[in-house]
Amino acid sequence: MNKDQIISKVKALRLPQGEYIVFGSCPLALAGIRPSRDIDLLVSPALRETLRKAGWQQITKSPNDKPLTFGEFEAHDNWNFTSYSPSLKSLLATATIVDGVPFASLEEVRKWKAAGTRPKDLADIKLIDEYLNNTSRKT
Repeated sequence: MNKDQIISKVKALRLPQGEYIVFGSCPLALAGIRPSRDIDLLVSPALRETLRKAGWQQITKSPNDKPLTFGEFEAHDNWNFTSYSPSLKSLLATATIVDGVPFASLEEVRKWKAAGTRPKDLADIKLIDEYLNNTSRKT
């Protein structure tokens, strides 16, 4: 999915402001770095409960990763998958807001990916670094 598709799909959910942020690979799609296959959300515990009651299904990806899913969405109420586990509040403080949709900053995504060991995260770090280096040269 590209930036416009992600924004459209998230807006269609009509989620309450301050209760969620788009995280994972979607901020890379927002920057035009690469598309995203799914839409990861970090949500407040209250919003998670609302989504669960609305029929979103819990899956278990790992002991610390049990998101609610609905189509291409995964809603997490924590981001405790690596040694870097930012809070919703801290991510919202540095969010990039596009058309009313809050996205985690690339710097935050990079910190999270750097704390992991998955090959796809290492590849994304390289892409983020190239993007940030190119962007800083233009300013």
